[in-house]
This record gives sequence, C-alpha cells and structure tokens, in this order.
Amino acid sequence: MLARRLAFPLVTLRTRTLLASGIALGALVIMGIVVLAQFSLTAATNISIQDAMSPAVEVAADVSLEQARASGHLSDYLLMQRDASVDDYRQSLGRATTLLDELRTKTADDPGLSELVASALASQRAWVKADGEPVIELMEQGKRTRAIRVTSSEEAWAAYDAMVMASNTLHDALNQKRNDAADSLAGFTRILGVTLFVVGILVLLGLVLFFLGLQMWVLTPLLALRDDIMRAVRSPGHTSPIRPSGPPEIRAVGADAETLRRDLVSEIDAAEAAREGLMQDAPVVAAMQAELALTDAPVVPGFRLAGYMHSAEGVVAGDWWDAIRRPDGSLALVVADVSGHGAGSAITAVRVRSVLRTALRTGAALDEAVRVAAAACAEDDNFVTAIILNVDRTTGMITWCNAGHHPAITVTRDKDSALCEPTGPLISSLGGDWSVRTRFFSPGDVVVAFTDGLVESRNAEGEELESAAVGQLIRAMDGPVRENPGELITRLMAQARHRAVDWRRDDVTIIAAVREY
Repeated sequence: MLARRLAFPLVTLRTRTLLASGIALGALVIMGIVVLAQFSLTAATNISIQDAMSPAVEVAADVSLEQARASGHLSDYLLMQRDASVDDYRQSLGRATTLLDELRTKTADDPGLSELVASALASQRAWVKADGEPVIELMEQGKRTRAIRVTSSEEAWAAYDAMVMASNTLHDALNQKRNDAADSLAGFTRILGVTLFVVGILVLLGLVLFFLGLQMWVLTPLLALRDDIMRAVRSPGHTSPIRPSGPPEIRAVGADAETLRRDLVSEIDAAEAAREGLMQDAPVVAAMQAELALTDAPVVPGFRLAGYMHSAEGVVAGDWWDAIRRPDGSLALVVADVSGHGAGSAITAVRVRSVLRTALRTGAALDEAVRVAAAACAEDDNFVTAIILNVDRTTGMITWCNAGHHPAITVTRDKDSALCEPTGPLISSLGGDWSVRTRFFSPGDVVVAFTDGLVESRNAEGEELESAAVGQLIRAMDGPVRENPGELITRLMAQARHRAVDWRRDDVTIIAAVREY
C-alpha cells in the first residue's frame, strides 16, 4: 500500500488518464491509418481490375458463341442450301471479329492478354480461309458435293478446333485474371480481419490495464479514505483522524473530509455543552422537545415516509410533523406551525399535536380533527397553521384539510405537480369552517409538506423560494431520488440552504411520503 501511495506522487489522475488515453489512441490511430491506407490501395487496384475484366470475360464468351453460330450457319447452308444462312454466317463472323477488336483495345496494357487476343483473331481468320470461304465459293458454283468434302476435311476441322481452343484460352485467361484480383482482395480482407482481431485484443488489454490502473490509483485510495471516514463516524466523539492518501485529487478530498471532521467535532462539543445547560436549566423545555420529536413513525404497507425538523431558536421548535396509521389502514400525515418561537409556542404545539393525533387515531374526519384542535387552543394567544393529508392505497386517493398552511405539493411519477391549497382559515381562538379535498395518488407519486421556514427564506436578491419553486426542485430530481423520501428531503434542504442568505430565520419542518404500490 505504501508503495502504491508513493508511486507517481505528483502526477494527477487527469494527467495519468490523458497520458494513457493519448498513448492508446495514438497507437490505434496509427495502426488504423496504415491498415486502411493499404486496404484502400489494394481494394482500389483489385476492384479496377475486376471492373475491367468482368466485361472482357463476357465479351470473350460472346466471341465463342458467335463463332459457334457462324459454324452452325455454314453447316445449315450446306444442308439446306438457303441463302439466308450465308447472311447469318457473315453477320455472326462479323460480330465475332468486332468483339475481338474490342478485346484488343481492352487488353492493350497487358501483353500476355493482347497476344491471346491476336491468336484468337488469327485462328478465326485461318478457319474462315480453310473452311468458310472455299465452301461458300463452291456452293455458289453449284459444287455442293465438293463443298461438303472441303468442310469435312481434316484441315477444316483442325482450323475450327484451333479457333475454338484459342477463344476458350482467351476466355479462361481473362477469367483467371479477374479471379486472381478477387482472391487478392479476399486475402487482404482476411489480413484486415486478423488485424482487427489483434486490435481488439490490444483494446481488451488496454481495458484490463485501465481497470488495474483504476483499481490502484482510484479505487484502493478511495476504499482507504472510506475506511478512515467510517472509523471517524463510528468512533466515540468522532475523534478518529482521516488520513489523506492517494493521487492529489483524492488526497485533497481526504484533507477536506478531515477538516470537516474537526469542525464537526467542535460543533458537537458546543452543542453538547448547550444541551447540558438546557437540561440543567430547563428540564420542562427538554421534555417538550422529546414530546414533539416523532420516534415511532408507523410502518404502513405501500408507503414510505421521512421527516425532518429543525428549530430556529435553541432546541425547541414551534413546528412539528406527525404520521398516524388510521383505523381503516390509511396513513395520515400532519405538518403544523405555531406562531412565535420558544417555550410558549412549544406548549401550544404539544397540546394541538396531542389533540390531532388522538382524533386521527380514532378515525375522525380530517375537518373534524381540525375543529377539535381549534377548540383546544381557544384560550391561547398563539395561532396554528396545519395541513393534514390522508393517503389511502385502497382507494388510490389523497385527501387533505389545509388550515391556512403553505400548500403541500404532490408530484406524479410523470412529473406532473399540483398544490394542496388551503381549505379553511388557520387554527385560532376565532374558530372557522374547514373542508376537505381529494385527488388521485397513484404508485410512484410523492407528496411533500413543509412549514414556512423552507419557503420564506430569501436569496441574495431578496426573493423568497415559494411553494411553486419547491415543486420545480422536486420535479427536477431523478425518479429514484423522488421515490426515496429521506434522500428527497436531504437534497431539497441542501438546495434551499444553498440559495438562502437568511436560513435560520424560522423553524423548518418537512415531511415526504411516496406511494410504492
């Protein structure tokens, strides 16, 4: 491990990655250019040969065909004595001669093929002189028997066989030339395939080396850093130090983590001192804090939920959240905010929370629970805003009663958002009338409720966050994040705190629930 940490001490991961990638890319580019250039040159040459030879082979075949036709027409003239056969003979012979002249032009650059073309033309002329011309002349003189003896003579047959052999030899030579070009191209294609296989092996080897480098330069230092962080988290008082190691980037992360650990230890020490003072000087307030903290959130099949609560003054908040399993198996969520801060607000919060919890646990309607809470604080100077949401997997609906509270936000799996607007006034000694509303709440949908400490924080321009902007932040999160209530709240808090310049101006409470199925 020490040797690994000392290797390349000043070379950053960026430099190492660029260096390795540059070497691999350069080698592959050079190899690719060489192979493709050679392949292009060979392919172009062989394809041009094939393009030239393919028509020539067809022409040579036509020459043999026309010569055979000329011989057939001559025989027909002898047997049937038709003058039309003489014309057909001369036309076939003329076409054969024209085709041979065409081949002579096509093969002018190849001495061997040019010689074969000349031989085929000479053999054709020799056959005409030994057979065709004498036979036609004798037939025109009326000497048919003598003409038959001439065309059946050994000299005539030898001339015909020589013409056929010369034409076939020319055809075979042209065809061989074309096949040689195709075989050459196929052979180089095989070479290209082997080359690509070698390149693939090199790429695979490069990936293996990359993985080993990743393991040595990144994963191993990260695991060492993770172990140090876990020891620091689990050690009493978080006193276990985090030792920076590895490449400069990971070493910098380790140094930052150690700085954060030290700051955290200092904050914990200060908080412990403050808590001890509070417990010594105000045990009743501490008891109220414990009462407002939800430690037994119910587990309701089909739903996942998480909550967060933070006070602006001391450790006692005027906000709270609650989650209650209803007699019909549905889940009731409560977020409330008592006006003011400190012990007085906490007393009202404890009373209203107890009344709402009792009413909801016994199956009271949401608006009826709010009326009971309003009656419970009729003599208080404080007022309360609250929103109660009831999510029911059986009916697939969400029902809410909003007593002057900031609207909760529902976001569907398809990222459609909607606000759970107020359905009546806030809870106070003035009383009021409240109603309930409903909408669909399908699997994958999420509902988020919060207090004004989240949305009334201001940025550098003095603008508040507002509920609609919270909905936009939730919609911008990926599906797995939205469906994890704890992660959703963490990210929402981080983004809100990042933009705010007056974060600690009010208590902040958030609750999020997701329907799983």
